[in-house]
Amino acid sequence: MIVAARAVAALVLLVAGGFGWYELVESPRSAAFAPVITHGRGHAVALTFDDGPTRGVTDRLLGVLERERVPATFFVVGGAARREPALLRRMAADGDEIENHSDAHVHLNAILSAHALDAQIAGADAAIAAATGRRARYLRPPFGARDAAVLDAARRRGLRVVLWSAMLDETAPHEAPAALAQRLTGGVDDGAIVVLHDGDQGRGDAGERAYEAALAPRVIDALRARGFRFVTLDRLVGGS
Repeated sequence: MIVAARAVAALVLLVAGGFGWYELVESPRSAAFAPVITHGRGHAVALTFDDGPTRGVTDRLLGVLERERVPATFFVVGGAARREPALLRRMAADGDEIENHSDAHVHLNAILSAHALDAQIAGADAAIAAATGRRARYLRPPFGARDAAVLDAARRRGLRVVLWSAMLDETAPHEAPAALAQRLTGGVDDGAIVVLHDGDQGRGDAGERAYEAALAPRVIDALRARGFRFVTLDRLVGGS
């Protein structure tokens, strides 16, 4: 069944002709595999952080969010969450939202076994529950990579699939922080879901991604200057 779904995805790619793989199965703009959430509503934004938690990065980020009194949403990798459960508990105590970013940060749409796909989602769910007693409500597939099988697997676990409306690209580490913050926030509009990273694919070392978490104060200041409120993802999209 899952192999058949992947065959359909390949056929869609061929029929699309000029479009690349990213535009079809990873870009938030793609309608090939829908529905997914890319926006909320109201003059508010959700700051979301992927790929952590990472010791030495996530804890500093939490300090910033606490001082600024900004709620955030963390899409955690299961393996990283098991290494740093205290950071998840701190998120929960702060009122932050903790959601699913898979167990090992793999391309979920490349997994051929339905059982293995389910295990990637269930593993992160279990890590979140073990650390906080909470249940995840949203899945952000790593790389944004999804297909019908991924959407079905998320639905079976009661998870809504969410992507983003603003995120930095891979050239970002080579730009000045002020320019990066301006580029990230310049296109933000009402209901935007903003992605930064507090880890690098859940490996326990943020690497080049560490600069993204460090941008949080600039991003917060820029969006506040435009009158945006900060809310959790669930509140932004009307889940509660």
